[in-house]
Parts: sequence; C-alpha cells; structure tokens
Amino acid sequence: MTILFESGVPRQEPADHRAFTGELFGRARETAELLRLLADPAVPGVLLHGLPGSGKTRLAFAVAEQYRAAGGAAGTPGPAELLTVDQVEPDDYLALLARCAPRGVKLLATGRLPPAGGGVAYRVDPLAVPVDWSPTDLDAFCRTPAVQVFTAARRAWSPGFTVTSRNQQTVGRICVELRGLPGALVLAARVAALEGVGTVLAALGGAGGGRLVAAYVEPAGPPPVPLPVPSADRSPGWSRGREVGREVGRPSGRCGPLGADAARLMSCTPLFAGGFGPEALRAVSGIAPSAFPAALGALLDRQSLTLEDRPSGRLDGAAETRLYVPFGDLPEVRPAGGPLVVLMLRHARYYARLAAGAARRLAAGDQPTALLALRVEEANLRLAVGTLTRFGFTAEALDLMEQLLAHARVAGLGPDWADRPAVPLGATSPTDPADPTGITGGRARVRLALIRAEARLLDGDHELASSLLDEAEAASSRPDRSRTAPDEPSTAARLLRLRGLTGCDRDPERTLAALTGAAALLRAAGDEPAALRVELEAALVGFRLGRTGPGGALAGRVLTAARRRGDVLLVGTALLHLGLLAAAGGDPSASRAHYVEGLAHLRPLGAVATLGALVGLVASPLRPAPARAADAARLLGSFHPGRAGIPGDPADPDLATARLLPGIRRRLAEDEFAHALATGADTALLDLLCSLSLVLPLAEPHSAEPDSAEPDSAEAPPRRQLTSRQLEVSLLVADGLSNHQIARRLGISEWTVVNHLRETMRRLQCSSRVGVAGWVHRSGRRPGPARSAPRGPDDVTLDGSVSR
Repeated sequence: MTILFESGVPRQEPADHRAFTGELFGRARETAELLRLLADPAVPGVLLHGLPGSGKTRLAFAVAEQYRAAGGAAGTPGPAELLTVDQVEPDDYLALLARCAPRGVKLLATGRLPPAGGGVAYRVDPLAVPVDWSPTDLDAFCRTPAVQVFTAARRAWSPGFTVTSRNQQTVGRICVELRGLPGALVLAARVAALEGVGTVLAALGGAGGGRLVAAYVEPAGPPPVPLPVPSADRSPGWSRGREVGREVGRPSGRCGPLGADAARLMSCTPLFAGGFGPEALRAVSGIAPSAFPAALGALLDRQSLTLEDRPSGRLDGAAETRLYVPFGDLPEVRPAGGPLVVLMLRHARYYARLAAGAARRLAAGDQPTALLALRVEEANLRLAVGTLTRFGFTAEALDLMEQLLAHARVAGLGPDWADRPAVPLGATSPTDPADPTGITGGRARVRLALIRAEARLLDGDHELASSLLDEAEAASSRPDRSRTAPDEPSTAARLLRLRGLTGCDRDPERTLAALTGAAALLRAAGDEPAALRVELEAALVGFRLGRTGPGGALAGRVLTAARRRGDVLLVGTALLHLGLLAAAGGDPSASRAHYVEGLAHLRPLGAVATLGALVGLVASPLRPAPARAADAARLLGSFHPGRAGIPGDPADPDLATARLLPGIRRRLAEDEFAHALATGADTALLDLLCSLSLVLPLAEPHSAEPDSAEPDSAEAPPRRQLTSRQLEVSLLVADGLSNHQIARRLGISEWTVVNHLRETMRRLQCSSRVGVAGWVHRSGRRPGPARSAPRGPDDVTLDGSVSR
C-alpha cells in the first residue's frame, strides 16, 4: 500500500508514477471542473470513476495538491479539509461520505463504479489519441495528450527520446491500440525502453486482448490496513482505502467465485487480441445463447470485462459495442491442454467465417458494414491465420489470407502479415477437413508464393514480387505425384494477373494479354467481381498502348456492370479510372467530372475505403514507374486536410495512412518524400487527381542520353555512385539473368542480390530492373560476365565513368 499523503505532508510517488511527476497532460478541463465542484459548499464529495488505467489516481492526486495549495485569502476562511481515498467501492464511498460530512471534511475518492446515490460521480475518460498522423504536422501530433504521456514516460527511462517522422507511426499505433489509457501508456513506455518497441508491438498484436507482459505489472500492495477515517487528532490524508479483511478497491461483486458459465467466458478472453465482440465470445466459448446474457452480465457487473462504444465485427455485419479485459487484469481462469487447442481453433474458424461473410457482402453490395468488420477485427483475423497455420490447416489459412488480401487497401489492412513463414506447406494435417487426403502441398506452395507476391506488389516492391512469382511458377511446374488435379482456375488467374502487373513497364502488350486471360479465367470460375476489377486494370494498359477507344470502352463496360450489381466500391473505382483515362486523352473537363462523381460514390464508404481506392489508382503498377511513389506521397499529403469531410467517425485514427507511409518512403529519398508530402498538403485533392498522368514524358523513352540532360538545378537530387558490386549485378541484369542466376554467378545469396538491386535502382532513380538494364546499354557498357566489372574499391558514377 502506498500512502501519498499523511498529516497533510506530500510523500514521493511510487516508481511506476515517475513519468507523471511533472505536467498532468490533457486534464486541464477535468481539473478545473473538479476544483469547482470541491469549492461548492453543497457538494460533500466527489468520486472519480472510470476504466482501470484511465488516470483517476493521478488526476485526484493533482486536484488534491491544487486544492490544498489554494488556501484562503487574508481575512477569509480557507477551504474545507479534504480526505482523498483511492480505490473504493460505491458502498464504502457512501459510508465514508456519511462519516466525513458531520466533521466538515470534503471527500475525494476514486473507484471503478459510480455510487448508487449521494455525492457527485465524475467519470474520467481515457486521453485523446492522435487522429491525423501526417508527417507534415508533427507538432500537432506531439501535442495530442496520449502522445504527450507516452513521450514523458519514455523520457523517464530514456531521456534522449523524442518523436520523429520515423517513429511517429509506431508511437501513434501504441497510443491508439492502448485506447489512450495513461496507465497502459506508461507501462508500454517502460517496456519499450527496457526491451525495445518490438516487444510492445508484439504484445499488442498477440493474443490476450492487447495486454502487455504480465511481468511488468506491479505486484500487489502490503496487507490490508483499517479504512482511514478522519478524526480530531489526525489531519485528513490520502491512502488506498481498505477495510480489515476486504479490499475496498475491489467491487463487492468480485468477491466470491465465478459461476460456471461466467468462468467459462473469462477463460476464453486470452484468445482474443484488441478486444472482441459479444457474438465472438459466445461463439468461441460454446455457451448456450440462453445462458450467455446472464454470464456476461456477471462479468460486466464485477468489472472483469468492460463494454465500450467501439465497433466490433459480427458474422452478419458489425455491432456498435466491443468488449475488453480491463488494463492490468488477468483472466481468473485459463484454459489448458486439449481444451485450449479446441478453443483456439474455434476462435480461428469463427473469424475465418467472419471474413468469408464480409467478402460475400462486399460482392453483394453491403459494403460499409463489411469493410468495417474487416478493419476493426484485423488483430483477431491475424491471430486466426496464425492459429490455422500453426495446427496445419493449410487450405483454410490460405483461403483466409486470400480473402484479406483481396480487400487489403480498401479495408485499411496492412500486407505485412502475409510474410509470416509459418504455413506448414509440406505437412498438412491429416485431420484437416478441407484437405482429407493431404494433397495440397504443391498447390499450397503456389498459393502462398502468390499471396506474398501480391502483398509485396501492394507495398510497391516489384522486384521482390517478381522473385516470388518465379517461385510460384517453379512450384507450379514441379512434378508432384500427390497432385491429382490441375491447379484451380483462380490460382492460375492470379499468377497470370500478377505476372502481367509486374511486367507492364517492360512489355505492356504482354501485360494486356495476361490481364485479359486472367479476367476470362475468373469469369469462368464464377468470380464476376474479381473479373471486373481485372478488366479495369486492362483498360489502363490498353490506354498506355495508345488504344484509347478500346480502353475507354472497356472501363465503361465495367462501370455499367458495377452499377447493375449495386457495387458502390467498384463504381467509384471505375469512375476514378475513367477520370485518369480522360486526363491522359486530353479531356480535362470530363476527367474532373469523373473524379467528382467517383469521390461522391466512395465517401459514404468512409475515409479508409476512399483512401484505399485512390492509392490503388495512383500507385498502380500500370502507371509510369517514375511517377508512382512521388504521386502517392502527394496524395497522402493532400488527403489529410480533406479527411474530416468524409462521413464516419471523425475520431477514427488514421491507421490506414500509417501503413502506407513506410512503403512509399522507402522508394523515395527523404528530401523527396518530405517535399512530395508538403506539395500535396498545399494542393486540393481534386486538383491533384486532375494533374495525374497515364503516359510517360516523351523525353524519357526517347532521349539518347538522359543523364546528360539531367538539370543541374539545386532541386535536382544529388548524383550518386555505384559500387563495383552494384555494377556487377547491373551488368548481369542487363544480360537477362534472374536473381537466382546472379546469386550463383557471384557466389552470394539471392537476398543480397535483391538488396543490391534496390540500392542500384534508388541511385539510378528507376523502379525496375528494366531501367537498370537500360542504363547499362545507354552508358555504353557491354552486358555480360561479371569479369567485365572493375574490382576493388573503385566506384562507378551514374554516367558510366570510373572514379578512383
């Protein structure tokens, strides 16, 4: 037990409050209101209540200090004596109030629940979390109360810590996923300082409701002591209120054992991440629907669970409330052994059904609730993928991954989970009902490689996507005695489409043929929505080839089909594509009209879906490579100011933008990235869209010496040099060798080749190996064996000359 005040003399706070010894962040309004209440003679006391970790104790501590420091003016009576008590039950608060009032003592107490009557109940809400994560206004981000608390707590352990544009997204995610609870933020800052931010992110993304490592929770206090009561010979003080034999801080409903159904519900809570919906808890626990309300009500009454006004996913849509395990609480019952595996698989399959239902609703036109369900349940969907792969249910895991990836951008999902190498491709469980014969080994390799390739393509890494497609083609052509049937049409269509997208800069004609073939395969497989999306991509390729009529006609047919199906998302996306086609065709008025209509269709779906559709167009691999990354950064800068005008929850944190920024930043130099963001912030969204182009500048493909034509202005990026190894790799790329062949030729790993190519493309300011090969030919160097490259420490400049 910690006595913060005794006989009116302040004492040092405990170690876990060390970050709060300075300013009380984000509580100016609450402090003023509480001081006004305490100064009111008609108010005998105030009980601060709210979620665990919401900062009730710290706020009461600060208010008590200011109240005592105010004193009375000369010749006027001072304020009444104040007794401050931490963690009381409603009944104990009322008893204390009755004993303090005759003595003229004010009572300031904290607890989880408000009293049934008497005194004033004051709810303490969590701190505001950052909504706008734009690097263009880092100061506004840092002024957010939740960020201020995390920063101050982190500096208590790491004095040199500061929020920068590099760690801004991580800090924002921690503040949002901890829901602005000051207690949780202080603990997260401590863990981040001692073990690294990766430990915090792993805890937030794992099972257990987003709680941090239990080892960092402070142990229980000393044994109970008598409840403090003001007396004539003792000045009112501050303590953690307890009665002999029973903690005052624990609601009376928590005393005694849980009922069987409530215990069963509580035992399932460690399976979830980031909260969960009531329907999910009932489905995973297996409790009868008739018994569920009473069991859940018992847990809510004793504050073992809290119900908050945040959305959650359902099998048929989305709910308006979400359950959480309070900060610092651990489940009182934990499943173990065989039952745990059953519950984990029940959790995974529930969320797999949720994703499949959302995909069906998206295709049928019920899109707002479907997108919301996918977005708010992302953490649990990630867990479901991990569980299914862990226990060998490969086919189910891949089905879920494909459903999530198909709507990743418009649902605001990050693609990084697709990189987890956890799928046991060669050892499918013989008990998997989706694969009773265990024949999916070869197919699973193909599907997983395609999933990862598409994820990398969404992230803008075309080079790695091509390497993964090579793996998929190799696995598809490898003899497999267990394979009794050809690959599914959807798998073949995906391979054809992705191969076309990654090769558009090199051979648009081949890309058009690939996309046309992929759309035909998808339509034959009965996936009309996917076929229409691929045809929309084919329309852009046709336009790049100069086939303006067929390209525009194809996009128009997609728009007509989408309207007939009631697919608002596809209608808006098709109109955006038509806007880009009209601009490239020299019709700015038609382009603007298409953009206005497209945005009008997308806005009702929310900010995340609107941004996803816009980025899908601006960063499309079908657009000219030199413009993609810079235009995407400009779009993000322009989207932030207009985001508030899009329907939906205005306090919805911008996680979607936070996930897009790192991939765009990697493809640009830091000064170019900052300049593009700032330029976009000064440009209206509609004007920015109208400025986009679908065709390459004439000087780029036709200039015989592009390097010599490079401007020497101060705004031009500095010229960089290639190392000898980078030149070796470039020569072999120009000779037509694959990454695998280059690695064998040079005696290095394939990943090292990829890294060399990334750096080479960055220095050459190109986005594909085709650009590297073009530079080799323009520089006059003969592609061929690596022996033609210079050795030693000499570097090669971008114009092909050797510097010593």
